[in-house]
Amino acid sequence: MVWAEIIVYLAFVYLAIGVLFALWFVIFGITKLDDSAKGTSSGFRLLIFFGAIPFWILLSWRLLKGEKRPFEKNAHRI
Repeated sequence: MVWAEIIVYLAFVYLAIGVLFALWFVIFGITKLDDSAKGTSSGFRLLIFFGAIPFWILLSWRLLKGEKRPFEKNAHRI
């Protein structure tokens, strides 16, 4: 029973940090990763909020590295 409680507690901490990061990310951080997110609607930001919660580690890593949106290189982009 102790292991299950530890796993649930760690999942709660992970999600709590994710919610706090996602709130900051939607308000301030999204334009640092993608310039086309400037002036977007609140509906778009709400969708990004729920997507940023589970991926907060990856998004924070990209913010710390200072990466922008990757340039697409495929046959459809000239």
